[in-house]
Amino acid sequence: MELKKKILGTIKDRDLVKDGDHLVIGFSGGPDSLALFYGLLEILRDNRKTGGRFGLNFTLHPVHVNHKMRPGAAEEDQAFCEEFCRDLAETEEGVFPLRVFTEDCNALARKLKVTSEEAGRMVRYRSFRQVADEVRASFKCGQDQVKILVAQNMNDQAETVLFRILRGTGTDGLSGIAYSRADESGYAVLRPLLNVSRQEIEAYIEEKSLEPRRDHTNEEAIYTRNKIRLELIPYLEENFNPNITETLARLAELAGEDKEYLHSEANRAYEEARTGEGRLDIKKLRAMMPALRTRVYMAALKDKGLTEDVTRKHLISIDRVREAMGHGGAYAELPGGYRVMRQKGELVFFAPEEWAHKVE
Repeated sequence: MELKKKILGTIKDRDLVKDGDHLVIGFSGGPDSLALFYGLLEILRDNRKTGGRFGLNFTLHPVHVNHKMRPGAAEEDQAFCEEFCRDLAETEEGVFPLRVFTEDCNALARKLKVTSEEAGRMVRYRSFRQVADEVRASFKCGQDQVKILVAQNMNDQAETVLFRILRGTGTDGLSGIAYSRADESGYAVLRPLLNVSRQEIEAYIEEKSLEPRRDHTNEEAIYTRNKIRLELIPYLEENFNPNITETLARLAELAGEDKEYLHSEANRAYEEARTGEGRLDIKKLRAMMPALRTRVYMAALKDKGLTEDVTRKHLISIDRVREAMGHGGAYAELPGGYRVMRQKGELVFFAPEEWAHKVE
């Protein structure tokens, strides 16, 4: 199946894009983003040729981020993307001019005390959201009509699953990268290439005579993810399973289905156990299976504003507070200054400012 049809099939099967949507697409100039961009362009062209009978109509708003992390090469990447998009914006209906954002991500990483990769990701998604806001204002449309598209592929999915296994993930982590998720501002982030292998992308690039930019640091085994891609997966293919990439991607899809079901059940159980903001009925918690109960804890913490750095150790601590029979006032410390306390028949979660006020 050619890549254009595969992208369109994924979009329709998973209801990712609706007719008339506005798509903000991350465009680095590399093989993956170029293949996604060109595949979407071909879908637009088919839509025009058929009068909309077999295609899908949308607008494309490419965004390029120069992270300033590869001096010289980063500027060449930017120039390539600008030239590629300039021609399209002038000749193709529905394709808008490239937006470029530039930021020194190494300097930002030092300032925020995070890795350069984390800083780069923050800058990219901040840029995507800015353009999405501008598109929404320009077209006077709802937030659900503006989508953000990024180009992770099947190999990225397999690498992510292996990376998480090596770091000790739970079952939710096995679901890997989602085809669709909501970002912190509420925009849908879509990944239509997750069922497309890197080999298929390279074949498509060659077939269309496209010449993407190449980031040669991806071929250096200096980061854990690069080592997984360059060393571990080839070893597994040669010695255990030649189809390990597809196998891991299938595992992610199955785990994702389980995760979706468990989270829907957890949301229902959370509403039943909730006695007030940040308060859970201990008797109802006691009746739940552990897999459901820990997800109810996570839902309560999310409502209080804690969504990151909660580990298995913290969930066990919460459970011990719940089990502290006859010990009203038992509490546990959680990341970021959050707390959980047993008060009579309730488990009560506190945001940092609430706890500070309580102990004054």
